[in-house]
Amino acid sequence: MKFNYIYQDVIVNEVKLKRSGSEFQVFVTFQTQSEVLHIVLNGVREVDNISDLLEAKQLWLEESESHQAEYGKFNLGISNESYTEICFDSLG
Repeated sequence: MKFNYIYQDVIVNEVKLKRSGSEFQVFVTFQTQSEVLHIVLNGVREVDNISDLLEAKQLWLEESESHQAEYGKFNLGISNESYTEICFDSLG
């Protein structure tokens, strides 16, 4: 998955969540019209928005504008009828 690129008309096929101490790993499989992609988000602290992935129409990765380490260094943006983001430390 590329940074600063918006994946349009996605279908999220699978989301898995794994606890690692006080943080989580999120495994996501989604498809676009031309490819199937797998990503692993490491260092996720808040899991409240994970279910929003299943309704995603657009996904994108970006560096966090907030440089506060407690929120994570990167964001996974999720768009459907509203905008949600998942903050994380690194890609696996």
